[in-house]
Amino acid sequence: MSFQELPTELQCSIIRLLEPISLISISQTNTYFRHLVSPKKKHFAERLIALEQVEEHGGPSPFFRPRDNYLNPDWSDKEWSDIRWACAECLRLLSHKHFDNHSILKLPYRKPIPGSPAAGFLTTWEPMGYTPRKCSKDPRRLREASDALWDEQIQRKRYLIAVTPGRGRIARLGNPQGATYQFDRVQTLPGFSGLSHDQFESMLSAEKLKVFDDNALAFERERGGRKRWLRKCIECRYLRGEFKPKLNRYRGTEKMPIVPSRQILFGSHVDRFFPGFSEYMDHKRPLFNAPLFRIYRDNARDLLWTMWMARCPGCARWQEIREFRFPASYQHWKPVVHPHAEEPSETWDDKLITQSLLDESRCNKCFAEAKGRDELGQVLSSWAMNLIDSQLMMLSWQLQSGWGYLKSSLLDNLPKAYKPELKNLVKTTPCLQKDIYYVVNYDDVALLRHRRGEWKDMWERMKQSGDTKWASRDMDEWFEQWGREFDDSEAHWRWMKAARREVEEKPEALVEWALNRDGASFL
Repeated sequence: MSFQELPTELQCSIIRLLEPISLISISQTNTYFRHLVSPKKKHFAERLIALEQVEEHGGPSPFFRPRDNYLNPDWSDKEWSDIRWACAECLRLLSHKHFDNHSILKLPYRKPIPGSPAAGFLTTWEPMGYTPRKCSKDPRRLREASDALWDEQIQRKRYLIAVTPGRGRIARLGNPQGATYQFDRVQTLPGFSGLSHDQFESMLSAEKLKVFDDNALAFERERGGRKRWLRKCIECRYLRGEFKPKLNRYRGTEKMPIVPSRQILFGSHVDRFFPGFSEYMDHKRPLFNAPLFRIYRDNARDLLWTMWMARCPGCARWQEIREFRFPASYQHWKPVVHPHAEEPSETWDDKLITQSLLDESRCNKCFAEAKGRDELGQVLSSWAMNLIDSQLMMLSWQLQSGWGYLKSSLLDNLPKAYKPELKNLVKTTPCLQKDIYYVVNYDDVALLRHRRGEWKDMWERMKQSGDTKWASRDMDEWFEQWGREFDDSEAHWRWMKAARREVEEKPEALVEWALNRDGASFL
């Protein structure tokens, strides 16, 4: 006997136990099952939610660890372009650029861990005419519901303890003194229960982190992805009116909503706002990043920049905010609208971010269609040269930074016999007497390189005469690092100088770059 020949009641009993993909498949078998199942929008949404877990359709499931915001693959990884998430409103599988951070990383909306309960859910389909049982006021059922709610609250508290080790931010590995633990709260976690305070303190930092991570993973496996049917893309949320401007917030305007998105690493603010533009130029960007000075980071070569997705008032497409040609070069810049904030943001050319400025903004393609490629080229060229000038100033400081260390940290400890010589090297290098806004020229760079060689000769003489006890670090190693950073900074400085001339002379190359790229791309 075929499935279609079974009694209708038996068919319905079997169908309601199917998973969402099979439900839609059987409804499309023939006219009989299409009328019997008659799937609604929520059933198609459930099918998409199930399909996003199939690697063939939704790609791999990213792993996110909230304890330290570790993400695998990283945002800049090309693998993200193959991953899709379901929008339960427009019923499409979309890339991460169509969602805000919470919609794909918050635990209820996250892709579930393979093998977890949320990864193998059944359809919510019920036969026509089925009436759900009303909530009973039976004392036993009420007590069970109350116990379940209490257990859920306990589990949530344990999860919070697991991802924040008791309270506050967990210390980094190798620095357990920075962690703040509340032992009475930590004891509630499996793996720590039954331990005395001394036993807990004797555990290695890595051992503690493993127990915390195991507890967090167990909770995420049980509860991750349970509310994916509420996930909506930013376009659907906009159409529902969820992005209305708010006071003292950076939501843009009704015509041009702005939504904060991912944080991506860039080597400079030129890379942030003109990524890959040198591919359209004669002078190509060096394959490495230039060194950056950061107080709390050694050997820094990149910075995290927040991406902002904005909806073009012209073509109604969501694109990264660089496509609208007004963000300032400050790393932590936010599009705060005047007069909704006491300190509104400014554009790169010192204009206040106002409602009219945003409402009249157009993406590069809309701007080119309305005002022509030549005018787009002039605007892009002016913006790029402004960014390049700022970058040249930073690179100039970086090229001189080694001498700043010599003057501030070593001069006082240097043997008296060598102090006049070092002072003379600094004094006879004009660029070292300038302020921090000075941009070095080719002669300055050549002289700085020559002076480095003279300092190296001085250091070799100190080693030969045994006058090295004053050094608080390995000066040979420091000189090699200084040389590497100087060479890398010089390479970027020379590229920036050449790129600035080319941008000024051939703005059409920037137009080609702007019009041939995906406006929603982060890189």
